[in-house]
Amino acid sequence: MDPLERVKPHKDTTYFLMLAAQQRGHEVFFVDPKTLALDHDQVVAKGCSVTVSERHDKPFSSGAETALALHGMDVVWIRPDPPFDRGYLYVTLILDYLPSDVQVINRPATIRDWNEKLAALRYPTLTPRTLVSRDPVQIDEFVQRLGRITVKPVDGYGGKGIVFLDADSADLETQLHLATHEGRHWVVAQEYLPAARDGDKRILLLDGEPLGAILRVHAEGVELNNLDQGGTAQPCALDARDREICDALREDLTGHGVRFAGIDVIGGLLIEVNITSPTGLQEMSRFDGETYHHQVIERLE
Repeated sequence: MDPLERVKPHKDTTYFLMLAAQQRGHEVFFVDPKTLALDHDQVVAKGCSVTVSERHDKPFSSGAETALALHGMDVVWIRPDPPFDRGYLYVTLILDYLPSDVQVINRPATIRDWNEKLAALRYPTLTPRTLVSRDPVQIDEFVQRLGRITVKPVDGYGGKGIVFLDADSADLETQLHLATHEGRHWVVAQEYLPAARDGDKRILLLDGEPLGAILRVHAEGVELNNLDQGGTAQPCALDARDREICDALREDLTGHGVRFAGIDVIGGLLIEVNITSPTGLQEMSRFDGETYHHQVIERLE
């Protein structure tokens, strides 16, 4: 995971899962992914044991850093936040060497292969009209057909780099060149969904089954619903369309070793499939009065 000092315990899902693991009698360890190494065929790292507290002013107490042999762990959870950069790629390659009796969540090869922005296109009948390109001319033609689109970088995260473009915008050409870095970076151009004004659903799935959902709603004067962009979480129930989407993904997720995922749905359409470090578990637990973090750890047990 990312450094412990950067954790916001009032909302962080990784902290919440660590707390549940400890409360259920398990030992919890922190590993800085930069310390991962292969000693011939053994995955090793530097890390420390962690005592997790419900006190948000001091959520962690750490032991001394020591060498850890990850093949001796019951569960290794990959939860650094995106971006999925070269370092993240090598983390997944190294963790591929863990033996089959170690639960690795989520499967490293799937994290590599399923870009979170592109994975939704595995289910094209469930998604808005989408173009993935780095050609400003091609994207211009796309927005002229649709009138208004959402554009986001293929390797983006947390709402960063997302823009909304209109076909009749006077500076459309300039915005397209900025979004694609003069045609060097691929972007996801997607049909704009008016339902986004009412928020987007984050649905959390455990072994392909929906645990529940929250609704992320944008701040006043902001179009983005992402919590990292000032959005807020609200209670939300799953409807029949949500369950239809979850049913369509279930076998694919479980077959590719995705134990814990977060999907984003707007207006009954699938937008993203998040499998690196999906969030929202704390908010969902509070709204529903459920100990979802314990349910997750119990499933791993």
